[in-house]
Amino acid sequence: MPAAELPAGDPERVEALRSYDVLDTIAEEAFDGIVALAARVTCSPIALVSLVDTDRQWSKAHYGLDAHETPRSMAFCAHAILDPARPLLVADATRDPRFADNPLVTGVLGLRSYLGIPLVNPEGHALGTLCIIGHHPREYDDNTVDTLQILARTVLSTLELRRALHRVEQASLTDSLTGLANRKAIELRLAEIVRTGMPVAVVAVDLDHLKEANDAEGHAAGDSLLRSSGERLRRCMRPGDTVGRVGGDEFVALLPGVGDKKTAANLANRIASALAGPVAYEGKRLRMSATLGVAVAPLDAQAPEHLLRVADEALIVAKRQSRGSVGWASPDLARHLVQAASILRSFDGPDLEGAVPGLDVHYQPIVSLGKAEHPLVAVEALARWNHPDTGAVAPEKLLSVIGPGRTGRLGIAVWRQALAAAAALRADGVLQARIALNLSSSEVVRPDLATLIADELARAGLSFEAVEFEITEEVLLDRVSTRTLDQLASLRGRGARLVLDDFGTGNSGLAQLLRLPLDGLKLDKRFIQRLGADTRAEEIVRATVSLARGLGISVVAEGVETERQAAMASALGCDAVQGFLFARPTDQAGLRAWLMARAHDNKRVIYMGRHRAAAP
Repeated sequence: MPAAELPAGDPERVEALRSYDVLDTIAEEAFDGIVALAARVTCSPIALVSLVDTDRQWSKAHYGLDAHETPRSMAFCAHAILDPARPLLVADATRDPRFADNPLVTGVLGLRSYLGIPLVNPEGHALGTLCIIGHHPREYDDNTVDTLQILARTVLSTLELRRALHRVEQASLTDSLTGLANRKAIELRLAEIVRTGMPVAVVAVDLDHLKEANDAEGHAAGDSLLRSSGERLRRCMRPGDTVGRVGGDEFVALLPGVGDKKTAANLANRIASALAGPVAYEGKRLRMSATLGVAVAPLDAQAPEHLLRVADEALIVAKRQSRGSVGWASPDLARHLVQAASILRSFDGPDLEGAVPGLDVHYQPIVSLGKAEHPLVAVEALARWNHPDTGAVAPEKLLSVIGPGRTGRLGIAVWRQALAAAAALRADGVLQARIALNLSSSEVVRPDLATLIADELARAGLSFEAVEFEITEEVLLDRVSTRTLDQLASLRGRGARLVLDDFGTGNSGLAQLLRLPLDGLKLDKRFIQRLGADTRAEEIVRATVSLARGLGISVVAEGVETERQAAMASALGCDAVQGFLFARPTDQAGLRAWLMARAHDNKRVIYMGRHRAAAP
């Protein structure tokens, strides 16, 4: 059985075929429909879209035949592509010396007739054929040939469309300057590796001297440095590794199969060595070296986005140490980044009726130190986070992760939960005091703040008289607009109370107290918890209370944990206290139990951690 000769320029033809990225791909309806139609309209039992590779014939689509590929030496189509300008017609393969002893003819398949139309691309390369095959000898008439040629042009058009889309996709995944993968491609490849369960090392690479080259020699020099870096990285990668440029002077290498830090260290050092050494540019030598950060899956993290973040943070650690060094992820760093990513996903997910997954509002009473009949002044709503994926997160850490841009969503979610809880407790007759809501600096500058709060109060069925708003000293700084202050004052004008929170920790200065009418201020716990141990704290509290008295402002002592602190706060003139001595922050059920316990005997008030009889 004589194998078909190789056409002139066959390597270029195979390269052209592979540019379509079609070999070994799954079935596609467009091609399957064409071969089905070809078989039916030509009354043929078999039809194929056949592509001739280096040493095989592979079927992109097949009708009436289960085999996906055959050796090229046996393929009828390998003969058809030798003359791309004409169809190949075989009326009876047993009488054709090229095919008479072919196993496809003499074997169980028993092929006899064949008509193949070469698929010739715009560059003139015959990629394969659209062919029909029969089990009996057959003379193919001109009408059948014309029909198959029309369908072959449809196949070729579909292939060209596929190649165009592939090129667009490749362009979207390629860094135009270096020709390496871009960030999107790196993320897709890393996700693919992780899905297989294979260990992988992620190496973040930062060039140390790009800015220096740009500043000294211009951006053309910097581009030359980047191209040289990309080429050096490409050369030092192992087969199967992927390297890409993900930012201005940032590269990432993915090393699949590397799951231990010793191997990762050896490969990272190889990358660092490859990038160490000057780059020639217009007769000059540009300095080049790199700092690296390494993360290993599954040791440091498992999710693709977490691995990239951990590698980036390891790189930052290395840059703090020294240029040209290699930084490594720590378990604590990895856990922190995984937790932060989970939190951000919750905040960046769809807004489901103002809810934020993981948020649970807790409540802490503020208790009067006087002899009033109702000593509960207010209940402060406090954001708490206890996500099923990340566990509990301290409030200050939560705020540092989400940043000012997301605090608005957090604030609304807290308001909605707290106001609904207050409404339920009021309806049951166990709460008469106000609910205290915190307003962050990013929230108070919203031009629609008053409207937003009014809407939330209406949703809960509460009035402004049921709430007080706590603001920080930042709100009173000179840079805060008069419009913002007027909006806050309007809340007070509609019945809400305004309280200055954490007084004494900001930078406002006492004169700023004149910028906004206030009903109260809360002394920061750092002053209260030093009472009895530091006379300066005592003087600060005494002076603040005196100032507040002159302005007609009540004073709450925060962070009261001992009876001595409570007694001193009372002696120094504080009006109310808040702290663990009286009640820890608790959820809605816990607050209800606390309120019902103190309502059991309304002749008693809560003071210094125990029930004490009220004065007659």
